[in-house]
Amino acid sequence: MRHLHKALWTVAVVLMAMLLKSCIEPPLHLPGQEILTEVPIVETKLEVVWNIETEWTTQWHYGWDVKDDSIWGGIGYEHPEKFQVRRYFTGDDPDAAHSEVDAFSINDTSFRRFFQFGFYDILLWSDINSKDGTQVLVINETLDEVTATTTGTRGLSRSISRLVGSEEVEDTTAVVGLFNQPEVFFATYPEDVYISRDLNDYVYDPVENVYIKKIEAELKPLVYIYLVQIILVNNDGRIKGINGNAAMSSMASGVNVNTGHTNNSPSIVYFNTRLKHDVDVNGALCDVIGGKFTTFGLCDMEPYTRQGNIYSGSRTELNNFLFFDLLYSNDGVKTYSVDVTDQMQKQAHGGVVTIYIDCSKLTPPEEPEKGKGSLFVPTVEDYMDVYWEIEL
Repeated sequence: MRHLHKALWTVAVVLMAMLLKSCIEPPLHLPGQEILTEVPIVETKLEVVWNIETEWTTQWHYGWDVKDDSIWGGIGYEHPEKFQVRRYFTGDDPDAAHSEVDAFSINDTSFRRFFQFGFYDILLWSDINSKDGTQVLVINETLDEVTATTTGTRGLSRSISRLVGSEEVEDTTAVVGLFNQPEVFFATYPEDVYISRDLNDYVYDPVENVYIKKIEAELKPLVYIYLVQIILVNNDGRIKGINGNAAMSSMASGVNVNTGHTNNSPSIVYFNTRLKHDVDVNGALCDVIGGKFTTFGLCDMEPYTRQGNIYSGSRTELNNFLFFDLLYSNDGVKTYSVDVTDQMQKQAHGGVVTIYIDCSKLTPPEEPEKGKGSLFVPTVEDYMDVYWEIEL
């Protein structure tokens, strides 16, 4: 898995020399001299420092071929190029509530805008790039915050909702929604950016003939990438294929774009998988089921309280179950679940989730009925027979 460890935006507030009193050359201004213009033009330059390390190669056995790339896209994060910008002017009080917003988009890493003297909060997030042109990520804006959620997809039976911790236990026909995977995007939220009249707050650039004030803020991914591999040991033809269905439970269904804090409303994220035969896993040939999914992360997760790549904050305990279907040689299909909570909590920024299954210990379904036993057929009736394996 390729992790985005550090991406810094250098926000350079550039005060144009032409607006200084009497257009005198900037070096002639005395230290601390006030700028008399009432409405300065400020150019904000955004410099993205991209630092990505590759950490998944030693534990990722499934690989990533041309077909995988054509189905799910690249294996890592892509460099953002276009951004949405929201500026909030708070006057002389940096803690003042947002009363209005200046909203616009930029196609590169700089913009020039009129600023008033005083404090600003500036929220930026990258444009959403959807592979098929149909965006599932939904942005909801208010003056206080911007949140991101995603649209629902297939249904899930009440029996499954009970197993993953749902309190809805009375309506036996209730359907719990599976959610689409959100598109990967990034955000940063520099607060209390002060546009000052004092030249001491700026650094003079003799080349551009401008005064510059620099601010650093970390550009953070708000959607994380997980790679999932299910390694079938001792298969010997017992499992002849898969229908490609998989899902991960207890993932957050939304995130606060300003803070990066995920909500506490659990969702189940559906994703597709492929089966590859005779893959070298630590010197042994195994069949490996692999896939990729994106998510806002764990519920009630605050990125700023993590230690390294391990979540360390306090939150509501929700177990993460990996659901997947296996197709047996007798054409029967069983749905399995494995608790992967420990792996998910240790990789709060995304990573590789690995499951080993000893196929010699599996029991195929008796007298399989076509279409039955699959968790993901989107009708409630097809969810009645679900099989659960004890962890191997």
